[in-house]
Amino acid sequence: MIVKPDNLNFKAILKIIVLLGITLLVVLNFSQIMLFVGNFYLILFPLLLGAGIAYVLNLLVVAYEKICFPKSKHKTLISTRRGIAVLLSLLTIAVVLLFFLRILIPQFAETLALLYAGFPAVYDDVMSWLNRYAGELPGLQQQWEELNMDGTAALKNGLGLLGNWALGTVTLMGTVFGVVVNTILAIIFAIYILFSKEEIGRNIDKLLRAYMRPDHRSKIYVGLNTAHETFSNYIVGQGKEAVILGVLCTLGMWILGFPYATTVGPVVGLTALIPMVGAYLGAAVGFILILIVDPLQAVLFLVFIIILQQIEGNIIYPKVVGQSIGLPGIWVLVAVIIGGGLMGVMGIMLGVPTAATVYKLLSKDVNKRLQRLTSL
Repeated sequence: MIVKPDNLNFKAILKIIVLLGITLLVVLNFSQIMLFVGNFYLILFPLLLGAGIAYVLNLLVVAYEKICFPKSKHKTLISTRRGIAVLLSLLTIAVVLLFFLRILIPQFAETLALLYAGFPAVYDDVMSWLNRYAGELPGLQQQWEELNMDGTAALKNGLGLLGNWALGTVTLMGTVFGVVVNTILAIIFAIYILFSKEEIGRNIDKLLRAYMRPDHRSKIYVGLNTAHETFSNYIVGQGKEAVILGVLCTLGMWILGFPYATTVGPVVGLTALIPMVGAYLGAAVGFILILIVDPLQAVLFLVFIIILQQIEGNIIYPKVVGQSIGLPGIWVLVAVIIGGGLMGVMGIMLGVPTAATVYKLLSKDVNKRLQRLTSL
């Protein structure tokens, strides 16, 4: 049956009208739609978190399954391999978390004690220095005279503010309880995904074959494979880089005689998981801790971190992560800014591999189109 041109024009016009109508409805009801999306996201959050945990754990599960008698034909080993791999993956994550907590919590408590004891003196020194130069700025001098507070009074006021903040303990405990419940539900959902990932994959394939054309289905598979390759390389690469940077920072601080080497080093390594800005956040924590002990060493620590970051950025990162991300530096910065603005720290961590996936897919499509045009 031959379709008449008039029918084609009518369908095109109808599509435009429907699209304009939907766009108008979205614009007029934007606040209600965003509220609905936000509530729907809160409902789905444990499932989304569980899927993310399952994806990260699956990298470990696959590695452990390659170790646990992969060529064995024994029925008992075959049936228990997945469970053993999942258990070992969970234990690996738990050991890493306990390692950081065992290092950080005692040092953090000691740091708070030192801060409490040394803050008044540091505060008075800083205020006396400002007082010498306050006369050059009349506005600063006026505010300084109105403040009229020594270090002990400032510390008491700060503790008073913390006491007022603690009045919201019920709300805080409710939030913590909600986070704990969502995390437990997410972990349980992740375990279910890991045990039935092959069946889930077959069901998704059936669904796509039933409702999609082969060419559209192949494009989806290409996109998923590219995303998996990018995200897995990014997670593994960032993990290796964080470990190497944390070890180098700890050893360098220990050799140079900086205090808190075993605390600051792991913190710098842990925050290095956040691309571009993470290591500097860890360095800021180290600077504050060392500043309490020795201001000169705190400045020298910043010089050490800058040198270490140059070595990491120019030597370690290209060797460890290489071109697996495949995203130019300017777009990494854009992804970090946009991701951080949308979802905070999690957006920063997910923004880079997401942008890299889009960049790779778009590059492939552009190259294909250019080849097609040049061949005409």
